[in-house]
Amino acid sequence: MRRSRRHGHGGMEFGGSGEDSFVAVVVTKLTGALLFILLLTMVIMALLPKTVPAPADASNGARSKDEPVPLAIATPESLPEAIAGRPYVLALAASGGRGPLRWAVDGPLPDGLHFDPDSALVEGTPTKGTPDPVPLLLRVSDGEDRAFRHARLVVYQSDKPLTTPSKWKPNLPPIPWRAWLEQGFGFLVLWLVHVVSLNSLGGFERWSQARSETGLDAESGRGAGVRRRFAAYRLVVRLASLAAFAGLAVWIWHTRA
Repeated sequence: MRRSRRHGHGGMEFGGSGEDSFVAVVVTKLTGALLFILLLTMVIMALLPKTVPAPADASNGARSKDEPVPLAIATPESLPEAIAGRPYVLALAASGGRGPLRWAVDGPLPDGLHFDPDSALVEGTPTKGTPDPVPLLLRVSDGEDRAFRHARLVVYQSDKPLTTPSKWKPNLPPIPWRAWLEQGFGFLVLWLVHVVSLNSLGGFERWSQARSETGLDAESGRGAGVRRRFAAYRLVVRLASLAAFAGLAVWIWHTRA
């Protein structure tokens, strides 16, 4: 408590500490912030749309849990395309039904394909392409309900029949040698074979010359003709490589003509 002299009047006033003033300011600001948040929340809740429960007998096609789903074929109308000469497997699918399904496919399947009603699989290896989509009729029954769907199957004819057989490893796709040769890959292979052959001949020639210089073949008289013999070998390799290059070029020109 201290004495105050303001405007010429005397009196007693009670002064508070600085800490009490800081706490009062903080409490006032927190209270204002909480009131603002509460007001903002009330405004947001008032603006949110209210959900209206749908009537139990709404005519939107909703079904009760006990009502069974009708049988329907889930396989699309346009069946996955097949390629002539490649294995093909298609599993037919259906939704709904109450019991085991029995499948049937009406219509002539492309050559090389067959249908297994027990597993509902269309499988096989088509032998040739189809100029037009093959129309099929898919039918399924569970003993009480039936469903059918018209479908189309297309078999494409590959324009690159030159492929390596994959019977020894069915999981590996065949290698398109024809496409590789037409793109110039054959010239690279021939050049690598030519270089490896000449290097191999060079190694054998050095080995033969070393034998002749050490006298191992001196008695037989074979050391003198080593260079002439390997020169003939190199000439044969060059002629064979040249003939292979020419043959490959003629083949590519003939196939593209």
